Amino acid sequence: MGDFDEGFDIVIAQTNNMTTQPELEDIQNNNSQVINLGKIKTSGDLYHLEAPIRQLRNFLEPYEFFIKSLIQQLTNLVQDKLNINPAGNTQHILNIIRQTSDADLVFILGSDSQDKLYIQSHSNVSQFIDHNFYFNTFNSHILPTVSQVAIFNPAYHGIYRLHEDINGERKAFVFVPLKGLLKVEVLVVCGIPQDSYLLGDIYGRILSSFYLAAQKLAHNPDLVEAAILDDLKKDFGFVAAHLYERRFRLFCDRLQRMIVYFEPVLHLDADELFISSWEALARDPDTLTAPVDLFQAAEMWGTRFIIELDQYFLRTATFSYQAARKKSKQNRSKDIVPLSVNVYPESLIRTAYFETVRQVLQEKTITSRNLILEISEKTELPQFNEGVQLKSPLTFFKNKLLEYVSQLQIRFAIDDFGAGYASVSRLAGLNPSHVKIDRNILYHQPCDVIIRFVHELVGANNLNPSNVIVEGIDETTPISLHRLHEIGVKYIQGHIVGKPSPEIYRLSKEKYDDLRRLILEKPY
Repeated sequence: MGDFDEGFDIVIAQTNNMTTQPELEDIQNNNSQVINLGKIKTSGDLYHLEAPIRQLRNFLEPYEFFIKSLIQQLTNLVQDKLNINPAGNTQHILNIIRQTSDADLVFILGSDSQDKLYIQSHSNVSQFIDHNFYFNTFNSHILPTVSQVAIFNPAYHGIYRLHEDINGERKAFVFVPLKGLLKVEVLVVCGIPQDSYLLGDIYGRILSSFYLAAQKLAHNPDLVEAAILDDLKKDFGFVAAHLYERRFRLFCDRLQRMIVYFEPVLHLDADELFISSWEALARDPDTLTAPVDLFQAAEMWGTRFIIELDQYFLRTATFSYQAARKKSKQNRSKDIVPLSVNVYPESLIRTAYFETVRQVLQEKTITSRNLILEISEKTELPQFNEGVQLKSPLTFFKNKLLEYVSQLQIRFAIDDFGAGYASVSRLAGLNPSHVKIDRNILYHQPCDVIIRFVHELVGANNLNPSNVIVEGIDETTPISLHRLHEIGVKYIQGHIVGKPSPEIYRLSKEKYDDLRRLILEKPY
């Protein structure tokens, strides 16, 4: 965050009291003194380290309490059952920012069609200030000296200007951009003390994240807090240790609310038409849509989050599948068809995930014959193992999969084929039991050539050719079921078969007849 009034210089001094090479050699050759790190001494019956160990300070640490205060006040707002819908919560949000920042006033500046600025919304005003003096000062002395170019400088998350109030106290007016120059929207915080630790770029980032997230998610303070921490991670690359642990707890809490739906895969044959397997899909219980924020958080925060997501999803998907089978009375072994569960490549090389798969099988939640792990093509194969860069990531990854095959008899599928990293080389190197062609391929011409190519590629492995599944088939797909069947497609998935549901079922007679007709009818 830029300061318009003051600057500073950094001077690096070089000390003359430096250890020379001979002195270092003397120290290394001196065996009379032995240094033990973390030496333990007795103290009665207790043992303790000589000195406490502390982490190096992180420049984000001072803001931990500020974030906590913002979220706590938002939580209080929700608990008080005030009006927090997106259309009516702006003033409440601005009041939270004012109180937490120890400021005098907070408001939103917008621009009209003539590019004139006006106040869109504002907080309550501190009772200790002269309202007229404040607004006169802002309009006459502050706003004319601040340009839009300075406010929306991409190098900063805000700027501030110091000004003396009526009592001679220097306070800051902070400008935080919320939207781009094409549609000006600026958060203005007035009256922050000159010596406040908040006058930094991180403060601007936190405010914009909090305001924008709370506008949409005020009913769920945990999601607002997660959005703040995600933005800090995106902008600064890392966060303080406590903030990292807090983000992981929020992630785990969010995971606990996830539910599972099932989408059918159809065996495409007019004379033998049936649901051949199901795919487990993660769903948000409130919106019944994919919890995209969970996937984005896992990919942003790295291995620990990814493994936690995949372990939890595997357990939840297989348990839900078992419960759904019992509810549908399809619990006999001959009635059970395989279940596909998505997993990140990163998890598959980790012992923790391998042991979770083993445990799920041992608990008989599902059998190895009925479990297929889907590897997304949209995710790069791991390039490192235990901090060491892999010379051949594909070979290393394939060897890991062979451990699942040999020890647990697990089968694998490549998901989203044609939409990710080095699809052909990955397919040829892994020899999966199933290959799912991404729906976007269907909108490329000629898509039937691509589908035939995949069939020929997997058919080259005569010992274990892959089953090819075409995803995303619905009523608007530019290729018909008749044509798909004609070019050799035996499995399809999509809304034309059935939408994701918490239940599993057999095809109804009506659906069976409709699909059979579409397979047999040649389109004009």
